[in-house]
Amino acid sequence: MSYIHKGLCSRWSFLPIYVGLESSAEAHTLSAMKLFACVLCLALALLAGCTRNPLRRPPPPEPGKHLTVEAKATPELSDREYLMRKATMGTRAERIEALDVIERANDPELLGFLLERLKKEDDRFIQIRIMQALANAGDVRAVPELRYIARWDNGRVGMEAIAALYELGDDSFVPKLIQRLRADDENPEMQGLAHRTLKRMTGADLPMNSRAWLNYYRAHRLAPYQSRAWFWPFRQPLPPTIEGTTKVVPQSKGKAPLPTEDVRIRRTNVSWFEFWKPDEP
Repeated sequence: MSYIHKGLCSRWSFLPIYVGLESSAEAHTLSAMKLFACVLCLALALLAGCTRNPLRRPPPPEPGKHLTVEAKATPELSDREYLMRKATMGTRAERIEALDVIERANDPELLGFLLERLKKEDDRFIQIRIMQALANAGDVRAVPELRYIARWDNGRVGMEAIAALYELGDDSFVPKLIQRLRADDENPEMQGLAHRTLKRMTGADLPMNSRAWLNYYRAHRLAPYQSRAWFWPFRQPLPPTIEGTTKVVPQSKGKAPLPTEDVRIRRTNVSWFEFWKPDEP
């Protein structure tokens, strides 16, 4: 037994030395990894300070002169700046009056101001008045913001956004408005508002029937055959504009001409609407 005990002791006598060497190697490896991580973080911090971070929120723009000037210095403002101040800081009646003047002036320099006010305004009546002014301006730059409101707002503001888009040559949200013709127990007034909005948009005198209006919509599309690329669900094409400008091409409402392509499908829709007798309201 003593011989075996001596043999085992001699065999495993190097184990503490091996364990010590392994622990020291791991310690050196960990220290080297920590040093490398520190150097890498320092390099990334220096690089982040040299280039602009695209994910960082840009600082808000400085307020214009029409907001920072004192009340006693308003006579020094120009006509455009005075209208912008009145449409921003006035009462509801004063803001509506200023928006009426801006709409009649048809100044392209004030389009950015209207779009900014549409994003920041919390009064729905002022929002509706701004959207009407944008629709009458006929500028295609107002379409993306109006599409956002028409997609996510289910109230009166969303209806007016759909009407403004229709005036700008975009009728893709009209089916959403037609769906509001159905009876709604929570908001019973929306059915009548949707019907009056459809009649005002199209000029058609149809009953309060969603099937009749849907057939009319399919037969009188403003842009029925827009080309759809692979990215069409994410980036909808804008209405056609006059060459060299941002003005939308005016289109006749309710009497859209037949396209040169896919005429057979178009005629099928027209014949279906002409011979279909809608249900009684």
